[in-house]
Amino acid sequence: MIKRFILILACTLISMHKSEAQQTEQLTLYMFNQYGHNPAFAGMNSCFDIRLGYRMQWVGFDLAPRTGYANANMQIFKRRSRHNEKHGAGIKVMSDAAGPVSKTHFNLSYAYHFKLNRKLNMSAGLDAGFLQYKYDRSRVLIFDANDPAIDNGSSKLLLPDINAGLLLYNEKFFAGFVLKQVWRNDIKSIFPDSKLTHHYYINGGKEFSAKNGDLSIIPSVLLKFTRMSLPSLDFSLLFRFKDNLTAGLSYRNTDAVSALVKVNFLKQFSLGYAIDLVTSKVRYAGALGHEIVLGLRGCPISDRHNYECPVF
Repeated sequence: MIKRFILILACTLISMHKSEAQQTEQLTLYMFNQYGHNPAFAGMNSCFDIRLGYRMQWVGFDLAPRTGYANANMQIFKRRSRHNEKHGAGIKVMSDAAGPVSKTHFNLSYAYHFKLNRKLNMSAGLDAGFLQYKYDRSRVLIFDANDPAIDNGSSKLLLPDINAGLLLYNEKFFAGFVLKQVWRNDIKSIFPDSKLTHHYYINGGKEFSAKNGDLSIIPSVLLKFTRMSLPSLDFSLLFRFKDNLTAGLSYRNTDAVSALVKVNFLKQFSLGYAIDLVTSKVRYAGALGHEIVLGLRGCPISDRHNYECPVF
């Protein structure tokens, strides 16, 4: 029954193709927060995993985008069999605001993991919850009182929210696919003639380790696209030293070059930070972006056998 669910979910993800404009949040530290955007990562490892993060985009601009998030996931059941099946669950909260518009997500997640062969695993995950849109006219800096797009005053809208993901992975490699906003809700009560649209995420990475294991190099890519908007491509190159320090660079074709660093401390904690150097026209105003994420894991980070994917 569960494998049938995986097949149906995979076919559904591949077949859905209609989309319009970019409506989802923009984050730089995706490599340090994989479960945050792909529910198939839920329960990846044998211990619980908690992430708290905050991002400031275009610092120095009034009402510039701000994103805060908190999530936690853990393995809830594992059955030793030929397929080594296991199940994961998680919870996510995210708040994303830009100008007069803000969104709040609350989702519960489930993921099913199983072995395809001795060296490769697969998982499928689903987020389900709700999304609240809020429009605050008082935060519109310049407006035309006769413009129907902003003439409705402040309003709120509560909608169902569903995201689905697939993942292939082993100890050195991962590749994932996510469909966000599966339920294409109308938001006409806030924006005339508007509705949410499908957003597609494709990402992957591979770890290359030195013979002594003290240094690892992890290149990764994240492609986000939807119809009627320019695809966003992030390419990151990370260097991990003795499981204590990770540092590297990231390039986003639509907006920024970023420097990233993550430090592990007190055995179970990690702290990641990214600074974005804006490459779009906004750079002429000297705008920067900052993002920080704090991680807590139930297992010591140095115990690599607890983590079945290089991003962890």
